[in-house]
Amino acid sequence: MSGSLRDELRAEYTILQTQYEAFDGRALMIKSWSAPLLAGGVGLGVNNRSVAIIVALIVAAICLWVLEAIWKAFQYCYTDRIKLIEAWFRDQRSQEIPPFQIFTAWGELWHRYYQYPKSLIPIVQQPFVWMPYLPIIVIGICAIFYVALAKS
Repeated sequence: MSGSLRDELRAEYTILQTQYEAFDGRALMIKSWSAPLLAGGVGLGVNNRSVAIIVALIVAAICLWVLEAIWKAFQYCYTDRIKLIEAWFRDQRSQEIPPFQIFTAWGELWHRYYQYPKSLIPIVQQPFVWMPYLPIIVIGICAIFYVALAKS
């Protein structure tokens, strides 16, 4: 049974690790598309002297920033199970663990911690989450002042 359990946990770990890393790949893809579009939109707003366009872009950047934090929370829901399996493979097998419990383990961590909005606060503060959204927001705010001063 131990050899079979080992194979099952190895397979589950591979699934978990692949899924965990896929979140980062998707986030980078979203950033690679959104950053130039948002920055270009701010430039368009300045060029057209439109505060409305710039505000819309700032709101979009904030939404993407929060969405990425939620996405990170989804990713982090895999960590407890990954750590449990890694501990089991380090011979810290104080208990037999049932294999293929990805959904159950994910849900337990989500309902215990990440379902609450306050759990996003430390996540949005991570540089790899707020980049590039926060700089675009700051540039957008500066652009609003620039446009407002240029109009007067």
